[in-house]
Amino acid sequence: MRSDLQPVSQKKPSFIEEARRRQIVETAIQTIATQGFSQTSLAEIARKAGISKGVISYHFAGKEELVEEILRSLLRQPAEFIKERVAQNETALDQLRAYIEANFEFMESHRDHYVALVDLWGQRGSPEEENRFNADAYEPSRHYLAHILEAGRERGEFRHLPVRSTASLVQAAIDGVMLQWVFDEESIDLSVSRAEVLEMITRHVSKGEHR
Repeated sequence: MRSDLQPVSQKKPSFIEEARRRQIVETAIQTIATQGFSQTSLAEIARKAGISKGVISYHFAGKEELVEEILRSLLRQPAEFIKERVAQNETALDQLRAYIEANFEFMESHRDHYVALVDLWGQRGSPEEENRFNADAYEPSRHYLAHILEAGRERGEFRHLPVRSTASLVQAAIDGVMLQWVFDEESIDLSVSRAEVLEMITRHVSKGEHR
């Protein structure tokens, strides 16, 4: 698997081509989520998408290339959703709340995406590829959270705290719930978990009296 997760083609695809690529990617995600990556073939994806295997081969050079596009999509979609929700808020505290709530909201409505992501997480190759993928997956979230936390600290909304480490802890709390939910759905109540993570994090970062 290429570790840079860069676009597979220099030529910008047409609107119709983009729509077909999205269809293939979404079908692949659903197939991996229900059958597992090891049991998912291009032929099976094509069958479920109602297209020929040749159509997939037209858009992707092979399964490896398709997996890279799936990973990009699995990381991009929640990030776009979360940023849109955060942007609707003014204060750093409200932005932090929106970030946490949006993570759980997207999680709850896209379980198949997270099941597929966890499955694909174990399909990386060399340690170098693994490290690069981990950076691609986590660094944007850490950077985005750190920006919110730094702004809150500068405005006096948050206490003085180690911004980067706190950003990692916030994401770890969210992802820790997600992993348990993927592996054992019945044991995790996402609504309760969201409320508890919100309370824990906002009390931790707030100045003065805990909220």
